Amino acid sequence: MTRTLELLPLAGTGFGLADDQDDVRGMTVLDVRDHRVGEVEEILLDADERRARMLVVASGGVLGLGDHHRLVPVDAVSGVRAHVRLERSDLHVESGFDYDPDLPGPVDYRAVYNYFGYTPFWEDGYREPYFLDRRG
Repeated sequence: MTRTLELLPLAGTGFGLADDQDDVRGMTVLDVRDHRVGEVEEILLDADERRARMLVVASGGVLGLGDHHRLVPVDAVSGVRAHVRLERSDLHVESGFDYDPDLPGPVDYRAVYNYFGYTPFWEDGYREPYFLDRRG
């Protein structure tokens, strides 16, 4: 059975995150090799638990023009300090899934989780990540 769900952008929804520390918008994203991937532009959350589920990472472009926006599950975050560190390479993110909030219809988040190699948060066996491990 395929489950269609909607994740909401944190900005402008009126929802807050269950833990305010999970708000990493504006932070630089580095990959597993310390290469700059981009910046967290938005956080997508599930309204039921008010938990961050996807990061929208902006990269490329100048002054916001020509930016690429990619979806990255929070499960791919290995830690947060002065930046967000991922368990994947910049190339993995760059060849991943585009995010465009203006496109109609539901996004297939299962495909995003599968691409990154994680169990979707709505399935049995999902292990809740603590992506704000401040030791990383």
